Amino acid sequence: MEIYLICIGAGLAILGFIFVFFILPKIMKKKQKEEVTPLPSKSEYIAALGGESNIVDKSISGSRISIKMADFEKADPKKLLEIGVDRYIKMSDKLVLIVKDRAEDVYHKIFD
Repeated sequence: MEIYLICIGAGLAILGFIFVFFILPKIMKKKQKEEVTPLPSKSEYIAALGGESNIVDKSISGSRISIKMADFEKADPKKLLEIGVDRYIKMSDKLVLIVKDRAEDVYHKIFD
């Protein structure tokens, strides 16, 4: 009788381990993907960057989008924060946008 209880307990422990380490993470990832908010429109980003004619060059590296500008004064970095950019870094003629989780999506939204 005791051996049966030990086997049942071990089986439940193994099932619990499988659920916690293999099944639960997949469920959590699905929920995170579903809760993604839509990106603002391309025109909102372009307006905050001072218009298309103000963008001279652009590049992406990881979570950073570097944008070289013709006239930095035309850009509104605070507006970029309002529409989902996490941080920005001002450089002489360049604005670096830091977008933690969706940098590639934002880059393609603006420049494609």
